[in-house]
Amino acid sequence: MFDVGIVGGGPAGASCASLCAAAGLRTVVLERAIFPREKVCGDCLNPACWPILHRLQLAERTRSLPHGILDRVEFIGTGGRTITVALPTGEEAEITIKRSLLDHLIMQRAAELGATIHEGVTVTALIAPDKNKRYWTITTATGIFETQILVAADGRNSTVARLCNLLSRNRRERIALQTHLPLPTDFGNRVVLQFLPEGYSGQAPVGNGELNLCLVSVPQKMAMLRHWAESQFGVPPDHSWRTITPLARTPIAVAHPALFFVGDAARVVEPFTGEGIYYALASGGLAADAIISFRNGRSQTSVAADYAAAHHQLYQGRLWINRLARLAVVSPRLTSAIMELLRFQPAPLRFLTKKIVQEI
Repeated sequence: MFDVGIVGGGPAGASCASLCAAAGLRTVVLERAIFPREKVCGDCLNPACWPILHRLQLAERTRSLPHGILDRVEFIGTGGRTITVALPTGEEAEITIKRSLLDHLIMQRAAELGATIHEGVTVTALIAPDKNKRYWTITTATGIFETQILVAADGRNSTVARLCNLLSRNRRERIALQTHLPLPTDFGNRVVLQFLPEGYSGQAPVGNGELNLCLVSVPQKMAMLRHWAESQFGVPPDHSWRTITPLARTPIAVAHPALFFVGDAARVVEPFTGEGIYYALASGGLAADAIISFRNGRSQTSVAADYAAAHHQLYQGRLWINRLARLAVVSPRLTSAIMELLRFQPAPLRFLTKKIVQEI
């Protein structure tokens, strides 16, 4: 029997678990994978994440892990022209860090603070609370768990949302491939966003002499984009890539009676912006604050309403950037044409970059 049950142990679930456990709530995390594990991601940790990592007391431990430091982003158009925008520098600059390292660290922090962690566990059934029963019943292959509050932190294809008939229909208009490769000589402290006729590629150093390489395209053009990457980076045709889809999904209502959605389980943002980890950490913290206030005596209805409003505010004012990012994938030639204009007036691009890396 737990106060809080969290399905999914990525940054959203583990940050929520850490804060709930630190507040004295009996907290359990049910994670399908065995950590450490890699995940399709650009591995970018933008400066907006540092205040949350400080709250989790993980900032210094994050910096102690192998990572890359980024001082600029380079936008490369389909014709090869480049626009460079400087990134914030200093102790809390943008860094890149492999998800296997970051996610494991936050999960360990949740365990240190008293959360019970179960890995290699798949949720197979859910029974919601009703007038006769105050608890969620979570069925897994290894046992049954009961919890007063349920948090869905299980990603864009959320099992919790599916079992609750809340998962919206996928739009499989784009897919992503991701891998780690040896870092090319003289790559530098930069993140590259390269537009190609077939889509775009993201590239960034992640420490220990490795490069994160991501490809995003529509399904019918992915083979051509992958062929470009094999030629550009010397990737053998039989190389193993990680993949994920969908890259977009209609968001769901984030707060239901005794049920909170966080991270990609609630809303999926375009990978182009590198904000996914920030939204995961921030929404995990918002959910924890809501749950703690409920346990301190506030009504469930008011807590859910406040969380929904705070979650909306988290994204408000930045989703237009995601719409522009989607355009970059669906219409790379148009995006490159816009970049040609921005070469002579780069202020809008600097503004977009600043919006992405600043905390709300």
